[in-house]
Amino acid sequence: MQINIQTKNFTLLEIKGRVVGQDALILKTMVEEHIQQLEAQGGAPTLIFNMAGAETMDSAGLGVLITTSTQIRQSGGRTSLVNVNRSIRRMIIRTNLGSLFEFPKDLAEAIASSF
Repeated sequence: MQINIQTKNFTLLEIKGRVVGQDALILKTMVEEHIQQLEAQGGAPTLIFNMAGAETMDSAGLGVLITTSTQIRQSGGRTSLVNVNRSIRRMIIRTNLGSLFEFPKDLAEAIASSF
């Protein structure tokens, strides 16, 4: 799994590879540390997960997304998932978790909505 983080008015997390098991725990740690930094700066954080390179995700990866979205919502922010592949989107829908996330049609729309 590869994770790239960029920050401007939003945080863009580009997820590549398999978000499973130990890799999901690494992602969770990185995202939690980043959220703490954002909260220390004040304001409502906006996270955009670009999932174009995400091959697969298990329940640990889904748990990271749920925890992250919950933390961001408590801070008044938003979490968007962009370019989600069919199997990951199906897993989110089957578990009735779609309301936790925004699903912009593309990265440009996700970025535009963060301003």
